[in-house]
Amino acid sequence: MKAYITESVKKRMMELLLTFCMVTTGSVFVCAVYNKVFWPQGTFLESNILWQLLALAFVCSLGNFIHSYREISRRRSVFNKGLHYVYINVVVLGCGYGFEWMDMENISMLAAMMLGILVVFAVVSYVIWKLHARESENLNRKLREYQQAVEKAPQSV
Repeated sequence: MKAYITESVKKRMMELLLTFCMVTTGSVFVCAVYNKVFWPQGTFLESNILWQLLALAFVCSLGNFIHSYREISRRRSVFNKGLHYVYINVVVLGCGYGFEWMDMENISMLAAMMLGILVVFAVVSYVIWKLHARESENLNRKLREYQQAVEKAPQSV
């Protein structure tokens, strides 16, 4: 029996993979800056941090499922984006504490981590938004072309 994946599921999977790649890249960048700021003399990082960053990026990417792929109100969209941001903060700060990346009592470490979260979240959200806007424009263009073709076609009575 052949399994078929719908176009919608393919799009969600591709977006999840894209988000995973962007979050991984952003996390590595933030990790490098974070280490340079808080340990300027240099630090030896265990290889476990690579697996931890991959796990973190995967769990953060799952936050994409908070967003609906159907038409929703602007208010609901803003609420979902806020909920997604809170989810990302809980995941990253929870991992930061659990993996012992930071001391939660050190306000500057906490602030730096939250700034890193904000920057990566904003960049990833912007890229995904631009991709959706481009897809919407392509669909609207195809719809206009179809409507023009129907208007030009001879009508039978």
